Amino acid sequence: MKAIRKTMPETGASFEEVPVPEINRDEVLIKVEASALCKSDVDVYEWTPLVAKAQYPLPFIMGHEFAGHIVKMGEAVKGFQVGDRVAGETHIPCGYCETCRTGNQHICGNHMGVLGRTVDGCFTEYIALHQKALIHLPDNLSYKEGALLEPFATAMHAVSKAKPAGRSLLIAGTGTIGQMAVEIAAFLGCTKLFAMDIDDKKLKESRQRGADITINGMKEDYVEIVKKETGGYGVDAVIDFTGNERVINQAVEAVKIAGTIVHVGMVEKPLTYHNFMYGVVYKELNVTGIFGRRMYETWTEVMNILGAGKIDLKTYIGNEMKLEQLEEAIQVFPEVSGRIVFH
Repeated sequence: MKAIRKTMPETGASFEEVPVPEINRDEVLIKVEASALCKSDVDVYEWTPLVAKAQYPLPFIMGHEFAGHIVKMGEAVKGFQVGDRVAGETHIPCGYCETCRTGNQHICGNHMGVLGRTVDGCFTEYIALHQKALIHLPDNLSYKEGALLEPFATAMHAVSKAKPAGRSLLIAGTGTIGQMAVEIAAFLGCTKLFAMDIDDKKLKESRQRGADITINGMKEDYVEIVKKETGGYGVDAVIDFTGNERVINQAVEAVKIAGTIVHVGMVEKPLTYHNFMYGVVYKELNVTGIFGRRMYETWTEVMNILGAGKIDLKTYIGNEMKLEQLEEAIQVFPEVSGRIVFH
């Protein structure tokens, strides 16, 4: 079978022939029908300093967002059958440690692998995956939509931390997951929803997806606008998808007393809160982060929202390409609105 493999700690990847993986007794073999390109995959391809710092063991097959169907099962697998349509969780938990037993399987310290990083990923024809990382794909979702469930669940987890119902919220950074967060927050009853980015096209899309007020952070002072629109109090919560220090420090000013800041964006260098005592401590801010999504609480929330039929995942498919076009996909990635889906 063909696969995109990362073989060297430098920019690039190879499209090469690899054997179909063998499965263990608690794994399934999945025929990958669709996969999606994430910004973190671009970072792996380019081997950025943040990726290099993680010291992922080479070589490995790239990719972690996918959907497909089961073609073979280990004898210990339960709850699934050959032919089942599935998507997958990126993090494969042990299921037994205290972290897992308290509902935080996605950040298990004893995890058995991270898809497309420490175990072979989905930029290939077949993937072997542990049953703990499997999710049934609803009949009303196509494989291409199924490949977008992983980023949608990340957005869901971030928005859940912000508790948007009946409250005000600012979403900083409106890439694909940020746009998903805008739409989810609007659906869940956010009363005043701000979206901030430096790209006017993305901001126009945010308005279409439910943002009440959009702000171009390069042209406007978003703290000033937020304060004006909230009677001087600030928003109840900020979700940061940028990882940008300036934007994050502005969030400290823009959020109200006892408000919440949710960190999602990757921070590639040490982060400094410039006004930590007066901005964070004295305001008693709730500062939290998210990594992926909660298994299996977030997945239940995702299926409930999508089941309502108000959010259409197809609108997040920005382009469709073949796996062998990865280099081209990397080049056009910054200009594509939505995910690039491989089929």
